[in-house]
Amino acid sequence: MTASVKLGIAILLALALVGATTGEGWAGAPTFLVQIDDLTDTVILTLSPGFPGGPLPPTPTILPGSVGEFLHFTLPLHDLPAPSLAQSRDLFEGVGGPVSDRILFTRNVASPFLDVQFASDPATIPLPNGVVILQPDLAENGFFQTVFSLIDGGNLYEFQVRSDLASSERGDVPAPATLLLLGSGLAGLAGVAARRGRRRPFGGPR
Repeated sequence: MTASVKLGIAILLALALVGATTGEGWAGAPTFLVQIDDLTDTVILTLSPGFPGGPLPPTPTILPGSVGEFLHFTLPLHDLPAPSLAQSRDLFEGVGGPVSDRILFTRNVASPFLDVQFASDPATIPLPNGVVILQPDLAENGFFQTVFSLIDGGNLYEFQVRSDLASSERGDVPAPATLLLLGSGLAGLAGVAARRGRRRPFGGPR
């Protein structure tokens, strides 16, 4: 075994030891977790350390216009200068279904901020020219799914979205026509039960 191979093994072992003892990104998990929760009619943004006891994440800035199921925020970054970035990902209502959610990540050349836009039901975010559409396609399933990862200043950011089908989201209100059909059906069942009750004395043979 040559000296260079031994040195390489020693470096790898040292990095593994650092990851195991400090809880940083070398251990194979994100340093910072950025979660966008869209199971209600109001999108919730949460940033947390990727490891128990890890460093606190930077504070995002929520931009004007973030209301309901549209969220727009920026996240401070460290790597400068950095190339421009424009990447997007869609979440679909089931496999092969229509687009329900869209998230767009952009960063101008040498900008110290990552710009993030998220829209749901419908996904009303226009895509800039040259945007990279991330693959594979994701179907909404009610659980957090990783949509994008970014390395900045030695830190790893993992962006996750949790969303469900629009018809089953908590807080969604059924359409009036749906309520009318449901009410008509229940009224019909009640009428049938009442007629049966009048024909047969209580406790009599069926």
